[in-house]
Amino acid sequence: MPAFKVSVVSLGYASYALERSLLSRIDAELVLAPRDCLTEEEVIAAARDADAVLVREAPIGSRVIRALTRCRAIVRYGVGVDNIDLEAAKMRHIYVANVPGYGTEEVSDHAAALLLACIRRLLQRDARLRRGILESDIQAPVYRTTGKILGLLGYGQIGRAFHRKWKGFLPGRVLVFDPEVAPEVIRDNGAEPATLEELFSCSDYLSLHAPLTEKTRHIVDADRLNCMKPTAILVNTARGGLIDEDALAAALAAERIAGAGLDVFEKEPPPADHPLLSLPNVVLSGHVGWYSRDAVQELQRRAAEEVVRVLSGGTPHNWVNPW
Repeated sequence: MPAFKVSVVSLGYASYALERSLLSRIDAELVLAPRDCLTEEEVIAAARDADAVLVREAPIGSRVIRALTRCRAIVRYGVGVDNIDLEAAKMRHIYVANVPGYGTEEVSDHAAALLLACIRRLLQRDARLRRGILESDIQAPVYRTTGKILGLLGYGQIGRAFHRKWKGFLPGRVLVFDPEVAPEVIRDNGAEPATLEELFSCSDYLSLHAPLTEKTRHIVDADRLNCMKPTAILVNTARGGLIDEDALAAALAAERIAGAGLDVFEKEPPPADHPLLSLPNVVLSGHVGWYSRDAVQELQRRAAEEVVRVLSGGTPHNWVNPW
């Protein structure tokens, strides 16, 4: 009989061989739920007697945590832990850990790809060529990247990775708004600290890399969109709730800004009648910026390693509910 049981309550990966290999070193058995757990009842049934739980989106509320009889760790496959009651876990001294940074390169790549697709109007050109229209006399207002002002809302790992990559396009200036980052850190990286007003009014290209909090919800609203240049492009690979989507759709439809590249939405997937889906000056993808096979392998490995640390008597590297 194995010394530990580790329950996976959110399914979706092609293989769990990596986790099984790592957990076998401490005599832990990996047990997959019979199906993806969508309710607290399903989570309890799958993990009641588990020593650790691996979770993606499944709900881990206080009721679930009270029902876990042996649990010592809950590890999120990912970064956000809003589906886990951190305080309830803390009261029971159950470690909660996440896996930050596993998709930093992928998300920053994706932001750059969305921005370039918008700047070069790739979707419109692709669609026109498929209709047999070869654009030899181009009238569309396309602008270069070199010399333009890049704005970054948020300057954590992904924002800095995007900045590092975009330096190759030789921006004229890089403006950063992030009250959590010291101004000297921003300057040391070759950017300028900016106010929100400066960021929105001056940026030619604005990329969002901030967490979703009460302070940042709808930080991109109608007033701020109206402050942007008519040639500006907005990119969001962070959280959908940063943008008032109705206001953005109105600004794009009226061409008050030139375009937007979006990988995230307030409601995912967005409803079929969402106004953003019908606009020609938007490039959309479905919250896939984080994905590569390399990122998934790193995510699975690091999540399993956190479980191993706790069940071996240690503390997780990325402990989010410290006591």
